[in-house]
Amino acid sequence: MYKSLLRTVSLQARKQISRSSHTRKANGKRKQKPKEMNIEISYDFNRRWKPVEDQPQVRDPHKSSTFKLVSYNILAQDLLLEHLFLYVGIPQEFLTWRRRQQNLQRELIKLNPDILCLQEMQFDHLGLLVQGLRMGNGKRLAYVYKKKTGHRTDGCAIVYDSSKFQLLDQRAVELHDQEVALLNRENVALFAKFRFKKEPDQQKEFVVATTHLLYNPKRNDVRCAQVGRMLEELHSFSTDTPVVLTGDFNSLETSSPIELLIGKGDDGESEANPAPLRFELIDPGEGTASTYQNEWITVDYILRSLGSRSRHKLLPISVYSLPSINSCCRVGQIPNHFLGSDHYAMGAIFTVV
Repeated sequence: MYKSLLRTVSLQARKQISRSSHTRKANGKRKQKPKEMNIEISYDFNRRWKPVEDQPQVRDPHKSSTFKLVSYNILAQDLLLEHLFLYVGIPQEFLTWRRRQQNLQRELIKLNPDILCLQEMQFDHLGLLVQGLRMGNGKRLAYVYKKKTGHRTDGCAIVYDSSKFQLLDQRAVELHDQEVALLNRENVALFAKFRFKKEPDQQKEFVVATTHLLYNPKRNDVRCAQVGRMLEELHSFSTDTPVVLTGDFNSLETSSPIELLIGKGDDGESEANPAPLRFELIDPGEGTASTYQNEWITVDYILRSLGSRSRHKLLPISVYSLPSINSCCRVGQIPNHFLGSDHYAMGAIFTVV
């Protein structure tokens, strides 16, 4: 009986959210509540771009070889409607795609990244979202995209400023493999190799990769298998090029999938494996969170590759710190009047040396 009632409530909510996405007042405008306007002004006071202290200082880095990257799980609308029970208590007007798209665009235009990695990007929403970002920041934005395996409508996207970067190569990776028992999920990864167009001294190249791993909290084994497959593909794709890896890994920092990425327990280089692909987490701040999963936790990360295999190095020079857990508790459920997703955006500024 409870499940039947939940389905009825979810169906009614989906219909109401869908209707409100297309409803406007006669004059085509919506009045902004004064309370919301006041909150918006100071809403993200706890988010700051902070310099990275534990990295060697770069003397006068060329602006042309420095870039700002943002990674964001933006919550696909189809997934929101499928799991409406997760958003009980949030006003329905904040759950419509029209409102969420406006909030996402406003936030991303303010962040103004050179490269934007998106997870849970619904394929039929991508074009208009990027168009809105183009109009907002005046950049020549282009993108690559990989939809999830099977019937799912969302996937991963990498959006980039084509006036600053030349796209050299791309690879869409299926993390689904019928021949491997643990790889029977629809998750994917997406790689893109770039070159700076205006780098004065030499042709510096780097790879940006993004993924969204399985959610099920009990299946670290599946996520480890997905990470292993991704690393195999990334090793062959990146060759001697440094890598920025981003995404929603649905894993705590101390979990086995993240330990696999950072090479914990790995003996390092050897004759059998002379140049393993290992990563370092870009610290988003102490006591912070990127999403709510029964509690405020961090499962979204930005990582950079380490090791001697690369001709150049990616040095993080600034990080967009995540909000503190206390701040997340004060703000409450997301999406809300200002934020368009149930995750917080991640960001970092890198220079290639």
